[in-house]
Amino acid sequence: MVDNPPLVATYRLQLTPTFGLREAAAVVPYLASLGISHVYTSSYLEAMPGSRHGYDTADHGKVSDELGGEGALAEFHQALRAHALGHVVDVVPNHMSIADPERNPRWWSVLQHGRQSPDASFFDIDWDAPGSDGKVLVPVLAEPLDAVLAAGEVTLDPDTRQVCVGDLRLPTAPCTAGDGADLRTVLDRQHYRLACWREAGEHLSHRRFFDVTSLIGVRVEAPEVFAAVHERTLGWVADGIVQGLRVDHPDGLRDPTAYMQQLRRAAPDAWIVVEKILEPGEGLPSSWPVDGTTGYDAMARLTGVFVDPTAEAAMTETFAAFVDDHGSYEDEVAAAKQQVLTELFGPEVERVVRLAIDVIGGTPETVQEALTALLVAMPVYRTYVTVDNGVTGPTVERSAQDDAVIAIAVEHARDRNPDIDPRLLQTLGSALRGARGTGESRDELIARFQQLSGPVMAKGVEDTVFYRAVRLLALNEVGSDPGRFGLGVDDFHTEMAEAARHRPRSMVATSTHDTKRSEDVRATIALLAEMPAEWDATVQRWRSMNEAAWAGSTRRRSAEYLLYQTLVGAHPLSPERIRTFLVKAMREAKQITSWSEPTPAEDEVLAFAERIGRDVMFQDDLADFVAALTPAAHLAALAQLTLKATTPGIPDFYQGSELLTCSLVDPDNRADVDWGRREHAIDELASAVDPIEDPQLAKLWLTRRLLHIRRLLPGAFTGSAATYRPVAVSGGRADETVAFLRGDDVLVIVPVRPLSLQRSGWGDTTIELPPGGWIDALGGATATSGRTWSGIPAVSDLTAAVGVAVLISAEPFAPDPST
Repeated sequence: MVDNPPLVATYRLQLTPTFGLREAAAVVPYLASLGISHVYTSSYLEAMPGSRHGYDTADHGKVSDELGGEGALAEFHQALRAHALGHVVDVVPNHMSIADPERNPRWWSVLQHGRQSPDASFFDIDWDAPGSDGKVLVPVLAEPLDAVLAAGEVTLDPDTRQVCVGDLRLPTAPCTAGDGADLRTVLDRQHYRLACWREAGEHLSHRRFFDVTSLIGVRVEAPEVFAAVHERTLGWVADGIVQGLRVDHPDGLRDPTAYMQQLRRAAPDAWIVVEKILEPGEGLPSSWPVDGTTGYDAMARLTGVFVDPTAEAAMTETFAAFVDDHGSYEDEVAAAKQQVLTELFGPEVERVVRLAIDVIGGTPETVQEALTALLVAMPVYRTYVTVDNGVTGPTVERSAQDDAVIAIAVEHARDRNPDIDPRLLQTLGSALRGARGTGESRDELIARFQQLSGPVMAKGVEDTVFYRAVRLLALNEVGSDPGRFGLGVDDFHTEMAEAARHRPRSMVATSTHDTKRSEDVRATIALLAEMPAEWDATVQRWRSMNEAAWAGSTRRRSAEYLLYQTLVGAHPLSPERIRTFLVKAMREAKQITSWSEPTPAEDEVLAFAERIGRDVMFQDDLADFVAALTPAAHLAALAQLTLKATTPGIPDFYQGSELLTCSLVDPDNRADVDWGRREHAIDELASAVDPIEDPQLAKLWLTRRLLHIRRLLPGAFTGSAATYRPVAVSGGRADETVAFLRGDDVLVIVPVRPLSLQRSGWGDTTIELPPGGWIDALGGATATSGRTWSGIPAVSDLTAAVGVAVLISAEPFAPDPST
């Protein structure tokens, strides 16, 4: 056992084939010097070759050889102990990869023995799905089976009796591949059916992660499956090596509440956070014994407060005028969710419809129409209704929030679909609350609907609408609602006080491996809401300037508007990064192209981007525009960092983000980090006369200083005394300043309109400090050597050194008069 270090801050490392466990061990000394307390990694269990995320687990009992194996893991754990750092690790309980059956022994067994396999109940498979004949679908062929067989692209290995599809190998059932049998006969005898990849959207019989056919759902609700999935991880917890668990995709689980309770019993002292996406106003279920979320809700607040709500009408008008075909955000969401239901989730919808008919009756057509309408109308990712089949009979457990969500969905579905019988919608709503029907079909209907509504929201909104409704890209982030334009200072205070009361140990993130833009890119784009008239004039000028670059092709206005914001936020971008980003953005938007059906329209947009990338006049204009924003963007980055490190919760630092970063959506944000550059920057701080003068050093310096303050005064940030109280600001920028107390000893002042401040200054803005002396923790060589303030100072004086201010009460550091 090892002592658990106090939880101050986490630092996320993405383990990849080029940055494995030994490389992670090598950067531990740097991370310790940065001031973090816990290294937080992606999973290092065996995954698919080349995985850069670790969520495609293939074997829960084995440490990934590609990441260095058991030996490298021991070195990593030893490095953490040597530097007194804790460890938080990803847990992936919802799914496994079946992309390569040879790497997944359990899936190999299922393919070989079918439902008689000892692992058949490990996976979430509908063995009795209509048309399946008790077989699982393996949709890995480029063409239909007959065509592939005729071309000789499927063979039988004469030595191993394995089916070969290119480099992919599949087992054969015992006694089914003897000499003399033709290949088609052998295939017909198997417990699986080879098929074209296009059939996955129609005939799949296993639950997937979203629409990813190669990621199969596991039945972690079964005790033996839970034990197998968590054996290694909980062993590390028991040994004191791991102190925290990050639970991936809890909304995919059949019963997230029961899972969280079981995990807490198995790891009673661990810090547990869950990757739960909360919509505005939604809270974590109170029945979940966890410390909080992985921070997307905090990220939405920390971005939103920098977006000026008063600019909404002007920014909406600019976007609508540019794209011509802009609809309401709500209409965009409904259309996209309807589209993904039709194109991506056919097998899942069919299964839920069958269950609904068993419970409430009706025809397939009418029930499917009503269920689809409810899925489209769901205002959150999912509900958490469960059925406890105890000895005294089944008991439905649901919260008031569950009831409210279903009632809203029924109401919105009725309003949007006047042709659907409202009584049918109401009856379905009752069944989904557990108030109508009994038996296994009712229980399955509740569970399967809930497991489907989350993926529909994720694919329809995060992965579709966020690339269509591009009014202000700073808001188009996981956990955010682009329809909610900005967050006023008073509302920010209200939400922060709630966080301090209810989830004080929740994670606070600003960049992750899944964010569509890094924290610094979002902070820069948010500045556009401070200058709506200038932005309107600029994009109209760029539109005219670049009209000829479309070269006769159809203008893709939404893609063009998205591109301009991206070029501003992530400047400078290489042609290769622009191309990679645009391909993903267009295919996710599913308007002119898609992942399954790339079109010439995609090439037209890429050609346009390439042409304007070579246009000297446009590039000079772009560079001048960005240069004018740069001072405010740097201040915004520091202001956002300060809020992350001082507002309620545990701040998380995504790899490399201690320096200014301009990364975009994956794979861009999962690229290798230049650790040498960061280690050199740490050394530079020691000799820098004024690190704030260098924007890169400024962010690194401020990160270290803020983490030092958290270590110096832990009671201000964690524990029962770590309250959050707004502090009144007076003067011209009172409504543009976030000022608050953490506990009794830390006072924070942050400007949230950096561009306006850069242009016009603080003016007469003042703040009334609480009684006593207050040390400027950012103005001296150490956190306690700065100037001491009291009374009602000008905010311009308090923030002169850094642009933000963190003051600490002088009382804990006053000399003891008795000594």
